[in-house]
Amino acid sequence: MERLKSTPKRSNEAGFTLVEIIIALSVLAILAGMAIPAFDGIRKEREARAPIDALYAMARDARQRAMEERRPYQLLLDREGFRASRFLTPYGGVERFEELQLEVAELDRRDAMIEASRERGIDLGNVVVDPRLDALQEGLRYLAEYTLEPGLQISVRTWEDIEWENLSGGNYRRWVFQPNGMCEPMRVRVEADDSFFEVEFSPLTADINYERSWVE
Repeated sequence: MERLKSTPKRSNEAGFTLVEIIIALSVLAILAGMAIPAFDGIRKEREARAPIDALYAMARDARQRAMEERRPYQLLLDREGFRASRFLTPYGGVERFEELQLEVAELDRRDAMIEASRERGIDLGNVVVDPRLDALQEGLRYLAEYTLEPGLQISVRTWEDIEWENLSGGNYRRWVFQPNGMCEPMRVRVEADDSFFEVEFSPLTADINYERSWVE
């Protein structure tokens, strides 16, 4: 009786050869090498642009508050960063902002004390409230602040300036937002060793009308 011999069936699925795998890995390595600098550049640009984004957000917020409350708001720009408040006096600089911070902290302590006393059922009939603190509290204790990273330099230029003013030392500029939503046209430049951003804000909307930049 003749015995039939069976032969193994060959798989229709083709596998990858070692050469093909090496080529694929090489291509992936090249693509990864190209992508890393691109991602690093995006990260550097985002970090360099952070002060501009913060200033834009604070300007829009201050303008919105000024229109809603029918009271002027303002931003204080100096070499340390940006500060926004409704309560800065026309000639108040950084020291006035710091005074406001202390006054607001005092308000918070006073309110906490009053609230704790009420919870314990303590009669507050003899509590004397400082009218000055009440007037400060009435308007919203809005104090916003953004601190620049070390090594950054900020310069500003308004419509009446011939040249850029570098905010070094104790120099500062106030940027006022009126109840009608208008503000002084402002150009701001933020520089570092490896980056440069310059923007111009609209006097009508506080939006960015123009910008130029470079990042290494």
